[in-house]
Amino acid sequence: MKLLIFGIGKYYQNRKIYFTCNCNDNIIALLDNNLDMHGKNIDGIPVISPCDINRYSYDKILLMSAQASAMKKQLIEYGVREDKIWYWEEYNAEVNHGIFKLYCGNTQLSKAQKNILIISTALYYNGGTLAAIYAAMALQMKGYNVVVAAPSGDPDFIKETISEGINVVICPVLPYIQKEEIFWIQQFDMVIVNVFQMILCAYEISKIKPVIWWIHESKTMFENILYQFSECAKYDALSNINIFAVSSIPRNNFNHFFPERIKNILSYGIPDRRIQSGKGNREKMVFAIIGDVDPRKAQDIFIQAINLLEDSVKESMFFWIIGSIGTDDYSNYIKDLSSKVPSVKILGKLTRNEIDNAYKEIDVVVCPSLEDPLPIVMTEGMMYGKICITSDANGTVDYIEDGKNGFICKSNDPTDLAKKMLWIINNKDKLQDIGIQARKTYEKYFTLEKFGDRLESALLETIDTYNSKVNKFTENPYVRDVEKDEE
Repeated sequence: MKLLIFGIGKYYQNRKIYFTCNCNDNIIALLDNNLDMHGKNIDGIPVISPCDINRYSYDKILLMSAQASAMKKQLIEYGVREDKIWYWEEYNAEVNHGIFKLYCGNTQLSKAQKNILIISTALYYNGGTLAAIYAAMALQMKGYNVVVAAPSGDPDFIKETISEGINVVICPVLPYIQKEEIFWIQQFDMVIVNVFQMILCAYEISKIKPVIWWIHESKTMFENILYQFSECAKYDALSNINIFAVSSIPRNNFNHFFPERIKNILSYGIPDRRIQSGKGNREKMVFAIIGDVDPRKAQDIFIQAINLLEDSVKESMFFWIIGSIGTDDYSNYIKDLSSKVPSVKILGKLTRNEIDNAYKEIDVVVCPSLEDPLPIVMTEGMMYGKICITSDANGTVDYIEDGKNGFICKSNDPTDLAKKMLWIINNKDKLQDIGIQARKTYEKYFTLEKFGDRLESALLETIDTYNSKVNKFTENPYVRDVEKDEE
């Protein structure tokens, strides 16, 4: 194929090696909106303005940016046909259909139980991915055979997952499945599609299998995904899918676009990793914010709240920022803010074991997010019996009674967060009881056993509903096509 690449930033630079592996494709020009780059060459390829695309003969334009949807709209305004425009994931799928890589965590499969496939986005240390892994663990505890499939993943995360006895399949085409992937999916009794970004999988697989679609996303995610997968963005297209949200926040976000479509909440559960504190005789309290550094996670609000405390108070505390931190403008801003407060320490990305060890030292888990459906760090904090501060824009508020089993601060309000932090610092004698109540909240709602019960109930309901709607003797077009190809 003759290709035009739209976007020459880090997104493209991090992926351009893939084009050298595919000798059948030729990049004839690079498009970019940066006027200073027009007329220059990168790796021997000319950089041109998107306005000049009509001068070139090409097969596809690949969108190589986190702002891909905006780029697509720009190209359509220039008269480019929509079928000539591909997202990077579409191109990647085109050259990788039928490729699967298995990481085996469990060889003891039960013939008596159902086979469940969980499809998720790339396997990294984030809440949505962890929820998918915990779902697999909960179902395996119930005796089901479970496989987790994703387009890619962090090697350390995959290693930790298979050490828990979970089978992982890396299928790089996801979510753009075709007949090769459909043929593989046929072996499963039902499929759980995790997160909103996998809407195409939920839509296609619901034609042949019972599907639970589990929504976790904040409102900023929806419009771009619906634009990218517009063929699925119709109310009726989702009629065969049993859709759940992890909390009221993603339910409301989803129902904004598909009114009244989600009625049921399916909250997750997490393993009980409770350990003894490793604090010893250290008197300094540790406040920690855990999660990738991102504007939505509001690490800036955390640091601003710290700066509102008296110097003597700040100096008697430790403040940790845990999570992957990049080189983007917001990450650099957080680094700059942190460097001015000696008691603030950026620990960066930690493995699961390192996070568990960090919890031994942490007294207070802070989650001031501008919006967070049901942050796992808050649930982990309650599991460990820690003091938890959540913003009122997080799904955790449905489980917190302010001052009883945790604390609620106003979103995007460093002053209110600072007040909560100062109360905790000045009332250490009351914290043990609050931690005990936090632990009881975990035991009531968020154990892996309780989650397994909820998930199994949803699973059985989904299978029954699907079987009542679909005649099991209906011819499957995907199977028919595969059989023809094999003749």
